[in-house]
Amino acid sequence: MTFERLTKIVTADTLHLAGVPSASIGILEDGKISAKVITKGVDNAETLYQACSISKAITALAVGRLVDEGHFSYDTRVGQQIPRDVLAGMLEPSTAHLMDHVTVRMLLSHTSGLSQHGFPGYSGKTPHVADILSGNPPSNTPKVRFDSFPGAQFSYSGGGFTVLQVFLEQVLQRPFKDIMYETVLEPLHMTRSTYGDLHPDEANYAKAHLTASVQANVEYNKFTELAAAGLWTTPTDLLKAITAVQESLLSDTGFLKLATAKEMLTQVPRDSELTDMALGWGSDASIFGHSGDNDPGYQCYVFGAHGGMVNEDLGTKGARERSMLPPRNGLAVMTNSVEGMKQIKKIVGAVFFLKQWPRFQSLVCQFGKADFVPYGVQGETGDEWRKWVGRWEGGWLLVDKHGRPSLTFEGFPPQSLVPAAMPLNDNEHMFVADGLNGAVRMMLKSGKPVMEVTQGGGNKILSPEW
Repeated sequence: MTFERLTKIVTADTLHLAGVPSASIGILEDGKISAKVITKGVDNAETLYQACSISKAITALAVGRLVDEGHFSYDTRVGQQIPRDVLAGMLEPSTAHLMDHVTVRMLLSHTSGLSQHGFPGYSGKTPHVADILSGNPPSNTPKVRFDSFPGAQFSYSGGGFTVLQVFLEQVLQRPFKDIMYETVLEPLHMTRSTYGDLHPDEANYAKAHLTASVQANVEYNKFTELAAAGLWTTPTDLLKAITAVQESLLSDTGFLKLATAKEMLTQVPRDSELTDMALGWGSDASIFGHSGDNDPGYQCYVFGAHGGMVNEDLGTKGARERSMLPPRNGLAVMTNSVEGMKQIKKIVGAVFFLKQWPRFQSLVCQFGKADFVPYGVQGETGDEWRKWVGRWEGGWLLVDKHGRPSLTFEGFPPQSLVPAAMPLNDNEHMFVADGLNGAVRMMLKSGKPVMEVTQGGGNKILSPEW
């Protein structure tokens, strides 16, 4: 029923006009996964997409499993396991000693001090991982180096995850792709998932696009940096991983030990005001998840509810309860366009709206409620909006036009407003300007009406001029 209603809000034509050829969506509700692809093309629920930086979260899941198996701990120092020739090409003499203090925990939480935010990938042959870390040709990124002291601050580092990849290969004496298959993908029956190159016979994969009608110069880029960006998967398989984490939070009989699962999802305290990063996952008072963006055209997002099992100290008890997503729920959205994230945010808002999940101030991995305009929903507007009719500061005017709300600015003809597909708090009303990338949220503060205008460039709170 959710997908039947969702596809009336966001159609294949809507996505196409916005530059997105397909959006593959998986919904986890009470432990059950359903999936659908919205597209004018041939992609289906089995179609593979690049998971981009969500690869890091699934890598973190493998690390947790390996910790439970006793191969190492989160506080194991990795320097002694990295081959000397790899370190020699990577480290500067003045900072080489810092590698002796880098731990698995630091690499997972992006607090190792190592550089290189992300990786663009390669259209042809991929370089060796040693060339990536040293910045030697044919690597298309600079040398991974120390920008800060280990543990001193949060700084997102795909370079750190590439060091983690080398560490895992050395400890397990297996190629990283095989480690991930044996540790996570096979046990969780993620049958449509693989790290690294696609199988030569694989034909059901989404091609990267610049717009819905213009394919990128190559169908996809390849990655040596598998731990950071090298996973191909589907929303259904991602939600299998989410489910495994959720079940691990309930007892020691899950995929991870309960204590390990909680540790993996507990926010790292350093710079906690600047990031929601835990160990490989974004995690807040209600959910855990990750976002992703790979050149030349894949963008994606996944999250699941943790039921308040971690990060209990975040916010007040009342605020936590109001924002708590029901347990055993989650969502995954994958697209094959550089325009994908703009629509992913709208899709997430629409699913929250349809499932009547609580309004979010923000979601993990820099996903805010006020940095996008929701989809509109055709339907009745009610009458409560009439309390906000009038002139507002900055040249805005809300008017009653033929019994429906309309918005204008500086004397332009008014644009009709339609209800927004977005969760709301009590005594809130939100509308989207028909045909424009703008929305208004009507609220009461201290019993007085205020209006928040959201446009492509941000949002602003307005006061009435009456």
